[in-house]
Amino acid sequence: MKLESIEAERLEPTAARGVPEISAGRSWYAVGVLLVAYIFSIMDRQILTLLVGPIQQTLHVSDTLMGVLHGFTFAAFYALMGLPIARIIDRGDRRLIIAIGIALWSLATAAGGLATEYWHLLLARVGVAVGEAVLLLGAVSLIADLFPANRRGRAMSIFGASGPFGSGAGLIAGGLILGIFTLAPPVLPGFGALHPWQATMMALGLPGLVVALFMLAVTEPRNARDRSASAVAAPREGVPVAAVRQYVARNRRTMLCLMLGAGFFYTCVYGWSTWVPTYFVREFGWKYSEIGKALGLLLASVGPVGAIFGGWLGDFWKRRGVAHGYLRVAIVASLGLVVSTLGMASAHDGHVALVFVALLSLFSFFLFGAGPSAIQEISPAPMRGQFAALYTGLLNLLGAGCGPVAVGVLTDYVLKSPMAIGHSIAIVCLVFGAIACVLFRYGIRSYRGTLGNAVDWRPAAVAEAAADTAKAAAVAH
Repeated sequence: MKLESIEAERLEPTAARGVPEISAGRSWYAVGVLLVAYIFSIMDRQILTLLVGPIQQTLHVSDTLMGVLHGFTFAAFYALMGLPIARIIDRGDRRLIIAIGIALWSLATAAGGLATEYWHLLLARVGVAVGEAVLLLGAVSLIADLFPANRRGRAMSIFGASGPFGSGAGLIAGGLILGIFTLAPPVLPGFGALHPWQATMMALGLPGLVVALFMLAVTEPRNARDRSASAVAAPREGVPVAAVRQYVARNRRTMLCLMLGAGFFYTCVYGWSTWVPTYFVREFGWKYSEIGKALGLLLASVGPVGAIFGGWLGDFWKRRGVAHGYLRVAIVASLGLVVSTLGMASAHDGHVALVFVALLSLFSFFLFGAGPSAIQEISPAPMRGQFAALYTGLLNLLGAGCGPVAVGVLTDYVLKSPMAIGHSIAIVCLVFGAIACVLFRYGIRSYRGTLGNAVDWRPAAVAEAAADTAKAAAVAH
């Protein structure tokens, strides 16, 4: 199938695919609420980056255990719950499911502030992971139904840009709140005086409950969907798992290259972003409040530019007839990430290193818009939630699960020096960034074919009916 034909199909009006037209105001309200929810999600997820030192002092844990807490525990449960949640999202009321997820991770973040043992924090992180597993899966599916294809990329990029803004806002807000509570530690009735890091987690977690309430006012297109037998959209009972497996098997080269490549790419991202504050403290003698403010400003300003520019660049290449435009973005991002990390680790001055951190902030978020857009366009509409779950599950399992732990293990057991953390970050980004680049390049050849397969896919009942009609027409002639 030609790229032009694929694009024509993707530009088909929403109503023609069995999804009712939703007003622009209601659609953008949904994007706005999802954007704010994503900001809180990243803030609650990343706050541990700024609290590594204070938590280690209080709970007496190693770099490796902090890596497990920050990365592997979160990633393992995020990935484990992704597919079951996606099956529910592909058939249920997404606004209600997302609202429950927001409330769960907000309460779990606040509960982490009551931890007095390492395993208490571990359990709290499990709750954060399960709650946050809902958001990206539900948002990708919901935005795809709220916007026609010719406006969907813009909405997805704006939503994706909230991720880096949340990372930066979390570090800035966390640093300010941590500083306030350091000067005046709060006292919680029944628990006594809280450590500043405990109070910070509670202060960032609880406001998310308000966002959950606003989510309930979002429009759910499925509630007004035309359920006629001719609708291409999947019925509420969802697509059988066997059909999903068949589609993956048929398009395994594209799927594996995109998803594994993203996983290794985010191994670099989570690796450097988790440990850069600690690197600046150990290498350059900065305070956590200083690097937290500087890194937060960079992530909040440069990060969204990277997310939006990455999406724009992919769309620019696709408008010029490059079917694999989003994979090109991924290759550029991988190369930029490797070069920037090596530059940061080689710098002998903290301010020079911060320039390379700015570049890291730019390239790290190239895939925030381009990655979900790629998954969306190579997935049949009724399977989007499940493929988003596979994508986010792998990138979290490899990225959040391996990145922070790999840096900690290299520092503790290979290089055997806390001062070698910069070299650990550089090694992890060089190795996994190169692997990601190779995988993205290998997936280019099959990408166009997968685009056509996504457009041509039909539910079994519709496909059988079409075959019967064709057979009857042949007999009649």
